[in-house]
Amino acid sequence: MSKPIFRISILFLFVIAVHGMASAQNHRLTLNIEGIEEVKGTMEIGLFNNSDDFLETGSEFRVISIPVDSTTVIAVFDSLPQATYGISLYHDLDSSGEINKNFIGVPTEPWGISNDAYRMLAAPRWQEAVFTMDADKTIVIHLRN
Repeated sequence: MSKPIFRISILFLFVIAVHGMASAQNHRLTLNIEGIEEVKGTMEIGLFNNSDDFLETGSEFRVISIPVDSTTVIAVFDSLPQATYGISLYHDLDSSGEINKNFIGVPTEPWGISNDAYRMLAAPRWQEAVFTMDADKTIVIHLRN
């Protein structure tokens, strides 16, 4: 192999390696959850990465459960690949592990969605809740009753 071709090959491999490292970079998502009225129970947080399964229990990309010991809860998701995500959370006041609902399925425990998405008489949609992780990010979610 001639020297110019060898040098170009090495340069090409170097560029591919650097690009691969950059695209594999992971990010930290910090959530500030505000509007907590009762300091008890747990905050149950689901991070979704798929529009088809958004808000379906058991379909979360990652789940965190945090004891509520203040009127503001901070949650951190580390090592998130660059992608689009949506968050659904609820304040499990009685620590039952399930969100309590009334007879027509409306939550009776405080809840929140990324982007503070809200729809009257229906669950928020993915496109209303979605955000992109392309760097470390902090978002605020306000609880609804």
